[in-house]
Amino acid sequence: MKIAVIADVHGNSLALEAVLRDFSAKNPDLIINLGDLVSGPFDPARSADLQMSLPAVTVAGNHERQLLSGGTGSSDAYARPRLSEAHWEWILSLPDTAKLLDGQVFACHGSPAGGDQDYALEDISTGQPRLDRPDAIRARLVGADEAPLVLCGHTHISRVVMNDGVLIVNPGSVGMPAYADDLPVAHVMEAGCPHARYALVTRAYTGWKVDLRAVPYDFEAAARQAELAGRPEIAFGVRSGRVRR
Repeated sequence: MKIAVIADVHGNSLALEAVLRDFSAKNPDLIINLGDLVSGPFDPARSADLQMSLPAVTVAGNHERQLLSGGTGSSDAYARPRLSEAHWEWILSLPDTAKLLDGQVFACHGSPAGGDQDYALEDISTGQPRLDRPDAIRARLVGADEAPLVLCGHTHISRVVMNDGVLIVNPGSVGMPAYADDLPVAHVMEAGCPHARYALVTRAYTGWKVDLRAVPYDFEAAARQAELAGRPEIAFGVRSGRVRR
């Protein structure tokens, strides 16, 4: 069993196309999409079409909730008028979480316990993310129903962590390698390079094997899309994988 795991496309169809080409060559048995699908200053409609065409199990992220609730953030505001009725119907149909392979895999956007805006693995209290304490991570896994593999996104940072026998995999962000946020405290998330990220997770005799993938693509073209949308800070992040300071 080989699973391709994507997350946090954020409307970046150029990055998504590169990831799809990469994992199509790997012939995954299952594709899981962990949400934050279209909200971003790139090409929301094309990105939605590509993701809808995948035979994927897709869960909603915080940006899907914000789109549907009328959130006024810049990325949601850019995507909203560019989505078709079919796109909206798809977004409305998405579950918050998914249990797969007879309960062996739990998929969510943020964390099983804390919802779509919770960081499952990181402590951000200093403004820079760092791996949190095992007991803090343990509390955030409540709700995963003892699945031995938990897949989560939201942070845009690729990680593989074993906690109390549970393997937690964050594939990183397909389309937005860096961002800054003020909530719950001011902090930055930086992948450190512009590559599009995803994960291949393969079930082997001794356990799950994880391949965190970083795929090059025409990030300069994506950065120009962000600039044309009036988001120079996103363009900087797409080019560098860092937050401008």
